[in-house]
Amino acid sequence: MAFLSTSLKSGYITDLILPAPLEGQTPDDVLRTGLDAIFASVHTPNTMITLNPLVHEVKQLLPSDPKAVDVSSIAPSFGVAVDSPYAILREGESAAPGGFQQFEILDKLNVMFGFTSDLTYHSAIRQTKMGMEAFTNAGSGVTIYGRWEIKVAPGLQQSDGGGGPVQVINLIERNEIKCNVLLSWYIKASLDKSHRETHRRLKEKWLAAMREAGYKD
Repeated sequence: MAFLSTSLKSGYITDLILPAPLEGQTPDDVLRTGLDAIFASVHTPNTMITLNPLVHEVKQLLPSDPKAVDVSSIAPSFGVAVDSPYAILREGESAAPGGFQQFEILDKLNVMFGFTSDLTYHSAIRQTKMGMEAFTNAGSGVTIYGRWEIKVAPGLQQSDGGGGPVQVINLIERNEIKCNVLLSWYIKASLDKSHRETHRRLKEKWLAAMREAGYKD
């Protein structure tokens, strides 16, 4: 029933603090390495899906699969234009035909008293110029729109450790959930915890990539 429907919005931001340049490097060299490292994850749907701690299994679907998300019908309900300029990728990158890749995802949810429940849902995900976006049909009238953006913070900022000024990459996630109001409290609590953990894991993955490139934490 429409009068029991609600919309929940949430947002998360993680700062990726760039290390000092190596000998012979400029700050721009470090920035390029940092951006390449985070785009390598954010522009890989399987990586982003499996960083979510609730996910136990993921399978890619053909666009023609009857379970594939109908982006053309869901996108307008979130005020999203699928032909927006931000969907154009960075130079040298290519996208899946039609832009979106389709996935079937299995989550294992904690219910109560140690019991868990499996939830299978479907997502359409595409890379964008500065990140990625996804439309999800979780069943039971629950639909979700999520968008990740990578932005370089303007100017220099002071490091948390009290050192000199540093460059920072902002990893920004925004979500909107449309669901029955009776489910909203549980969905919000479950997604908030899992998305914060996803950000933590993504940052750790980025730090590991920077270490492999020769930088220290």
